[in-house]
Amino acid sequence: MMTARPLEELLFYMNTVAKQASSEWEANFARSILRQSKRPTWNPSEKQLWTMQRMVSDLFSPNGFNADADIDLIDTGDRHDAA
Repeated sequence: MMTARPLEELLFYMNTVAKQASSEWEANFARSILRQSKRPTWNPSEKQLWTMQRMVSDLFSPNGFNADADIDLIDTGDRHDAA
């Protein structure tokens, strides 16, 4: 499950997303969000917020890594005899 990031964090990474976007649409979306966020009364729609969450999540999961996939981070190998 993707962890929801606060709006301020998403906005912080939108500039990086715009620069490293894999498509022109993503770059334009990120730049548009940055422009809109300067308005004091602006709040993202649910769809904008979801898209921003996905784009920032993808920023931290290169090569198509599925952040929602279960992964085993604990090494259960036999290392107690290595000295």
